[in-house]
Amino acid sequence: MSGDDGGPSDRSDDGGWRDTDTGSDTAEDPLATGEPTESEESYLLTYAAPFLGVLLIASGIPIALVGGYVVMQDTLGLCGDPDIEVRALEDGERPASTVEDLEYDNLSETEQRALREAIDSPLEEATVDGEGLKNEAALLEGVVVEVDGQEYYVRIASLNSCLEAEPLLFPIGSVAILVGIAGVLTPPIYRKMAGFEERIQRDRGR
Repeated sequence: MSGDDGGPSDRSDDGGWRDTDTGSDTAEDPLATGEPTESEESYLLTYAAPFLGVLLIASGIPIALVGGYVVMQDTLGLCGDPDIEVRALEDGERPASTVEDLEYDNLSETEQRALREAIDSPLEEATVDGEGLKNEAALLEGVVVEVDGQEYYVRIASLNSCLEAEPLLFPIGSVAILVGIAGVLTPPIYRKMAGFEERIQRDRGR
């Protein structure tokens, strides 16, 4: 008479029992990879978004700098009235054959005052009120002016003109930089969110 029915288990060749009940085995759940499941979505968020973000940052930085400079240049004194410089000439000396003579009386009162200040200054320079600069074209080229019997070579040393640009460039550039940073940070943020979502779906499927 045979022994008890082994049921789901069979005797192995070495006399032991082998469990043949496959129902007790549990399939392992796939590990969450944390990567996007859609290839097009993955390509867009992994490559396109950071690339556009870098472009926005690269273009937003100079725009914001120019806009900020335009807003702050007057406050910080980065621009203003032009400066003139003078140099006393020796008898018969000419800076260049193309330099023209300009009568002292043809200068505006502001230019005359600045000229005398430059003559008395140890630096031989003075500032001219921009609104009183009537001979700008001639002074840019340089002229010879006679003052009290002494000839001086006079020219504009620096215009110190303010930069002309739209003040709105600063907020536009700042927004471009912020959007660009968001684009650059999109891939790691998306991977974390995708992994979190897959882990939630895995836990629900158990």
